[in-house]
Amino acid sequence: MTIKASIPKIRILYVDDDLENLNSFKALFRRMYQVYLADSVQNALEILKENDIHVLITDQRMPGMTGTDLLEMAADQYPDMLRYMLTGFSDFDPLVDAINKGRLQGYFSKPIDHEFIMSRIEDGLKRHYLELENKSLLEEIQKNEIFLNAIFENIPDMIFVKDAKDLSFVRLNRAGEALLGYATEEMIGKTDYDFFPVEEADFFTRNDREVLESGTLVDIPEEAIQTRCLGKRWLHTKKIPIRDSNGNPWYLLGVSRDITEYRNLQEKEKILESRLRQAQKMEAIGSLAGGIAHDFNNILTSVLGYTELAMEFVEKGSTVDRYIHEIHIAGNRAKELVRQILTVARQSKTERVPVQVSLIAKEAIKLIRSSIPTTLEIQTVWKSDAIILGDPSHIHQIFMNLCTNAAHAMEGGSGLLTVCLSDVKGDQNIPGKPDGLPPGDYIRITVSDTGKGIPKAHLDLIFEPYFTTKDVGSGTGLGLSIVHGIVKSYGGEITVQSEVDCGTTFTIDLPAVKSRIRHESESREVLPVGNERILLVDDEPEIARMCEEILIHLGYRVTIRSQSIEALELFKCHPNDFDLVITDMGMPNMAGDRLAIELMTIRPDIPIILYTGYSKNLSETHAAKIGIRSLLMKPLTKSDLANTVRKVLDGGEKQNSEVRI
Repeated sequence: MTIKASIPKIRILYVDDDLENLNSFKALFRRMYQVYLADSVQNALEILKENDIHVLITDQRMPGMTGTDLLEMAADQYPDMLRYMLTGFSDFDPLVDAINKGRLQGYFSKPIDHEFIMSRIEDGLKRHYLELENKSLLEEIQKNEIFLNAIFENIPDMIFVKDAKDLSFVRLNRAGEALLGYATEEMIGKTDYDFFPVEEADFFTRNDREVLESGTLVDIPEEAIQTRCLGKRWLHTKKIPIRDSNGNPWYLLGVSRDITEYRNLQEKEKILESRLRQAQKMEAIGSLAGGIAHDFNNILTSVLGYTELAMEFVEKGSTVDRYIHEIHIAGNRAKELVRQILTVARQSKTERVPVQVSLIAKEAIKLIRSSIPTTLEIQTVWKSDAIILGDPSHIHQIFMNLCTNAAHAMEGGSGLLTVCLSDVKGDQNIPGKPDGLPPGDYIRITVSDTGKGIPKAHLDLIFEPYFTTKDVGSGTGLGLSIVHGIVKSYGGEITVQSEVDCGTTFTIDLPAVKSRIRHESESREVLPVGNERILLVDDEPEIARMCEEILIHLGYRVTIRSQSIEALELFKCHPNDFDLVITDMGMPNMAGDRLAIELMTIRPDIPIILYTGYSKNLSETHAAKIGIRSLLMKPLTKSDLANTVRKVLDGGEKQNSEVRI
């Protein structure tokens, strides 16, 4: 293959001050090359400036400037041009100097040898263009390497390369450095065991070996990694082998995406979904509570009402009086529990009254004692009779929740449950006293167990709604959250101390008041009486008879109707025969509030009392808006009924007639 087969016609400049040599050179080479001639260095420089010369051949001896001078200038200005010297023996020293300084690629001896010069030129051009091609390829390789490096370093995911033989790190991009907290220089030549815990390094190595042995991509959706600065992170990693020309594993390439935040969001989403399901469950329970409350309160109304009537006809202090008194206490407790359920269903506020905590605590412990295994011992320490302003059902709930949790913590074995009440001063430096407790008098409730304890990781979560470590179906996760909410709403503080396998202690401080509770045993309430005519409407015969008994005992004249329509027809015929109407809300055909409107249409001044077991659509505001004088909630007590009837009949004025019960 000759040079002219692969490149355009070569342009040669021959420089010689001998005209005969110039003409002879052109005659010899004009068919093969495009020949340019110059008889001086100045003329040669002009030709070089105006033409793209591939080969320069110059004689050494010329007037004014030597061939060596020309070659030196050409080497500076046209480095890619082939440069040769035509010389005789006497020019040997300048020739050696030119070769050593890189001014020329070769030389020709005089006289001119046509074949030799052509072969040297072709060899030189081939070598020259091969160098140019190699240079171009090298530049392209360098350009591609820069391009690939830019991609490698700027991809936001961690990219790492390991040697297939020993799994040592070969390369790591900037994202990997930022994630792991190690510079590339620190990791090169080292393995996972030099940076990560043994368990993690074992996991990474097993996956690496699997990739290299299978020769396929391995996708690891989730793996944990301990970083230097960011702590534990979660990665989604893909690994694939890089093979040599023989198909053998050469390197291992890995790409890891940090999914920690995404994973945290997923965990939060699961928690929120769980809380939503629990909230829906609680909503269903609330609806169920509202549905059964009316019937249950009717039962309680009969129990409490007839119990209060029976208490009037038994000998005070007798065994029967004591039994009836216990029934009355139990009925009131059931009343409070129903009211608490309805409070959850209606999300309404409760009234706070003076409460002696020790009395409720003792009652709660009795219930707890009967519901926990006999292997568990209960120890009580009562050092306080302090009184707080609160809802008795709330205080009862605090003891029931804390003691039940303590019993669960000791489930399956023996243990000791300790409940203690003591007085605390908010300005005293007492061990365990919360820092944020304002000065004042407090009652401290302490509930301790010797159970399995609470892990430190859970201590900050136990008061969150729906957090529970119990099995599905064993708890709602609301107990401690409710206790925490009650304590905070009372201006108190709750703290917990726990150690795994050593037990748990809950400490509650509630603000105490100096008011003294007047117990029922100390005095009987004085109830107002009267002789007015009352129309009583209720579709429950037991409730109607009980209310009639109480009202008659208070001196009133009572007419009973069990149907709204029947009562309305009676009132239409005798609107002035009644001083007051008392009606139940939930009745067939016509509800109590609708009956009240119809009655007031007939006689606008008729006072009406409406009572109900539960109605989510009925409130005091709604009742007052339609003209109802008073709204009572079941279960009705003798005191509630007597005071409300007298207040409505007197228009709010204080009555003079009284009866002691």
